[in-house]
Amino acid sequence: MSTRIDIKPVAVSRSTAKLMKTNQTTSYRTGDDGDIEAGRDTSFTVLAEHNPFGNTNRFTDELGGTTYTNNIVIDWSTYDGSKVLGWYRTAMPTVGTYTWNQAIDNAIAFTKGPFTTGWKLANIAEYFSLYNFANTPANKLNYAPFSLVGDYWSSTTDANATINAFYSINSVQLHIYTTTKVAAIKALFNRYFTVSGTTLS
Repeated sequence: MSTRIDIKPVAVSRSTAKLMKTNQTTSYRTGDDGDIEAGRDTSFTVLAEHNPFGNTNRFTDELGGTTYTNNIVIDWSTYDGSKVLGWYRTAMPTVGTYTWNQAIDNAIAFTKGPFTTGWKLANIAEYFSLYNFANTPANKLNYAPFSLVGDYWSSTTDANATINAFYSINSVQLHIYTTTKVAAIKALFNRYFTVSGTTLS
């Protein structure tokens, strides 16, 4: 008598312990970033393995494509096997600016499509994860599928002067500065999505 054994595929959790590449591929001397190209994945926009939608795109929309109908960008370089970071790719507010508290409040209240909760103001490390160092200083966030030029609040407070918060300056050159939380600046919202097969929630 034989016994049937069904072997089910095991979900492999993707290691995100290694930092991403900067996308600087031009070398200016031996041993520099462009020479070594240290970091995870094949390139800045190409993963070393497939995302749950079966392609190697670092950035997709929430359906695994590149139409971005809802202006949601999923960054599969952050996928840990169960959760992934996604961005609303349009600067907020669409008209005008926010103070720091307004940016946080509006992020918490933000809703897009079926994703009605969980949105937040991006922190400063999350901005760094998107910087494309192959681009000129003013265009570190200005590449497909993003098109961002300007200054953006982060949710990160300056611990040395807590009336200030960090923000990313991308309008003329790349800088990380702090300013008073009552300043008027744009913002980017993001959230973590739970991944179940090819369904995000």
